[in-house]
Amino acid sequence: MMIFTRVYLQFSLLLILLLSGFGAEANWFEWSNSEIQYLHGDGYRMPVNANDVSQSIITATHAHGWAFGHNFFFMDTLITDSGQLSQTSVYGEAYSYLSLSKLANRDLSFFIFKDLNAAVGVNAGENLDSPKSGSRVALYGFSVDFKVPGFKLLSVDFLQNNVLEPTDQGSSWQITPVWKYPFTIAGLKWSLEGFTDFIGSKGANYADTILSQPQLRLDVGDLWGKSGQVYVGIEYQYWHNKYGIKGLHESLPQALVVWQF
Repeated sequence: MMIFTRVYLQFSLLLILLLSGFGAEANWFEWSNSEIQYLHGDGYRMPVNANDVSQSIITATHAHGWAFGHNFFFMDTLITDSGQLSQTSVYGEAYSYLSLSKLANRDLSFFIFKDLNAAVGVNAGENLDSPKSGSRVALYGFSVDFKVPGFKLLSVDFLQNNVLEPTDQGSSWQITPVWKYPFTIAGLKWSLEGFTDFIGSKGANYADTILSQPQLRLDVGDLWGKSGQVYVGIEYQYWHNKYGIKGLHESLPQALVVWQF
């Protein structure tokens, strides 16, 4: 499992460089967006640990649209600062979506419904200091895109969530709304964006889970004529029954810095 995750991490970072560096010039994609996020917070909760944990998180993300849909992935590197033994973990998710409108070559939007997509994905994680702690999940289903005034992005995924590792978990459902709402106050450019995962129980020893990570971003690059490049803000993380462990809840703000390219 550790080999799988390390290879996936290397592949993800390489793909970010390739897509962001060559996609626009070669006209391979309709659009492309990559960013690096740095987050820091105190109050993370871990299994079998009564202490609040402090962590720094570096997240690489990439998304692009192409002739028949769009793709998205991210990779987290989580570094423990205090509250438990020093350790580093990696976790990533990758999703591919096929657009019904693009496949049919016609506009299928109706009312607030913009498009329907077939969706497949994979999640993988590993604690690099504890090789037997990894996870791997395969997902499939569909996603609905909405067109709502003010929102740059609003979609909801409806997925089957199949746990491949650890083997004591099974399958469940997952519903994930994703949003991005830009706005301006007093000439300053802001964005409220994020996602929430609603995941059903994956076995007798696992509870339903909710993970929400809304972000409030301020485009500070716009202050010196570099709009859309540097952001600062806050991400609030709420995790109900973290890792499916009943009663393990997490609720904390995280400082956020983003470089977009």
